[in-house]
Parts: sequence; C-alpha cells; structure tokens
Amino acid sequence: MTLSFRYKSISRPNGTSIKTPSILVILRGGESFDALALLDSGADISAIPRDIAEALQLDLTGNKSSAFGVGGTVDSVETKMEVHVGKGHERYCFNIPVKVILDPYDLPILLGRSGFFDKFVVSFDQSREKVSLKRVR
Repeated sequence: MTLSFRYKSISRPNGTSIKTPSILVILRGGESFDALALLDSGADISAIPRDIAEALQLDLTGNKSSAFGVGGTVDSVETKMEVHVGKGHERYCFNIPVKVILDPYDLPILLGRSGFFDKFVVSFDQSREKVSLKRVR
C-alpha cells in the first residue's frame, strides 16, 4: 500500500509561506507528541532541534560531533528516536538515528534518508504538491 500526503503550507520568518513535503508524524522517546516533519531527500540522517529532543527525553549523552547542512556547521549529538507514520489502517513505526542540533538554530524536524527514506520508495510530485511513501518489504 502507499501513503499519500498533500504538501503543507509552512510560515516563514519573513511572513511569507511555502508549501513543503511535510507530513504529520508521532515522535516518541521517553515522551511522545505529534509533529510536522519535512521529508528531506538531501539529508543523510534525520535531524531535530535540542528543545524537541529534550521534550522527548532522548539520550543526549553521546559524543558531540559536527553536522553539516545548508545553514552551515553546527554542534550535534547522534541518538535514536521512534517515528510513527500512517493514515487510516496503514501505520508504520521505526526506531531511527537522529542528529540533535545542540546549537540554537531554527530548523524544522527533518526526516532524512538513513532510517526513514530507506524504508520506503519516496515519490515527490511537485506539480500536484503531493508526496507518496510506498513501504519497501
């Protein structure tokens, strides 16, 4: 089966908005909550800000390293978190690696290739503003 999601309108700091391939997920660590996550085909690994990691009660005691992205280089620590994604009766849960960005940096929750994209065939339909996830068995 294939999960299909419409792009979501995201507000930017300058007051404009843009539609992005973002999906509603449940993030789980020691705590859990619903969140909007951007599907980022350019990200090697998923990434979240420190405040979200702390709210999820994720383990942040690992070795610090640098994370590199469009915004430059930031301090991070790698850990794991559960991601739940689905619609209707089709639901999936994965324990994925995630970089926690320790520096104060305004970034969305990013779902990257390692641990998430490799579980699906991911199709972006920019003209229809839709993204599809087909589970790889």
